[in-house]
Amino acid sequence: MARNSGGGFGTWFYGFLVGGVIGVGCCAAAALYITKAPIPFVNKVNQASEKINPIAGGTIPDPNKPLSASGGAPVNAPKSRVVTVEPPTSEQAAEETKLQIEQGSRFVVQAGAFSTQVDAEARRAELGFLGFEARVIPRTDGAKTLYRVRLGPYGTAQEANDVKSKLQANSITATVGRVK
Repeated sequence: MARNSGGGFGTWFYGFLVGGVIGVGCCAAAALYITKAPIPFVNKVNQASEKINPIAGGTIPDPNKPLSASGGAPVNAPKSRVVTVEPPTSEQAAEETKLQIEQGSRFVVQAGAFSTQVDAEARRAELGFLGFEARVIPRTDGAKTLYRVRLGPYGTAQEANDVKSKLQANSITATVGRVK
């Protein structure tokens, strides 16, 4: 009777086991090689000019001292000015409030109206990635609900138009609307 030399589970298992051992050995050799290799960018960092031993003196030296000439602000720090802004007088505040009430409108930018909330939330997330904060507002007309994606409100039409332009630059169709 002839013996079947086609292999079976035992041959497959031993082949798998030998392959696993060889694979682990290759990974171990690669890890050893990598850890012995020099680390990139180590030579790019300025080494400390002095050893810090806080126990010896009790104080830690100021690490920013070399950046400044006198130990204060850095030499290349921008010069700042102090600007005093006086609050508006009650007459000016009343005039601005009256103007706002007369105009009575603020502006919003609508970046889409969708039949499903999932699509509206996807557009809201897309706007979030672009740096805009939007909200989804459901609007029901009869039996149909539209989910509108809106940004704002903005105080002036110019602000709303600027946002609309930025959205259109990112291939998002938008419209500006007035809200009372």
